[in-house]
Amino acid sequence: MNRAIRPAAAVVALLLAAVVRPALGEEAERMTGRILGERCAAEGRLGECYLGWAHPMVFLDAAGQVWRIDLSAGGVRQERLDEAFGQDVELFGRAVRDADGPHVAIARLNILAPPSRREFFKG
Repeated sequence: MNRAIRPAAAVVALLLAAVVRPALGEEAERMTGRILGERCAAEGRLGECYLGWAHPMVFLDAAGQVWRIDLSAGGVRQERLDEAFGQDVELFGRAVRDADGPHVAIARLNILAPPSRREFFKG
């Protein structure tokens, strides 16, 4: 009976190592750039991207590379991405270049310079 458990435990350990090891080996990459609409990035309209051109949103990195955005990593919700539209951002995620072109799976998104609030002083 003990001999039957050993091969089963070895198979489970190998399967677990095959699944966990790649997940642990992938470290989030830090990238800085701007969230824009795809059309704005294609036309070079960095400072004046119309809201009507916001779909689909892309990430334009500091080197000028346009990345499709993948929110399937689960770290960022669509609402947070909407807040970052037209803003300079820092993101952490996994950058992938494949047959479909470059895309980034975002795990965390920080807006670097959020629009300032107006403050009114009495006095």
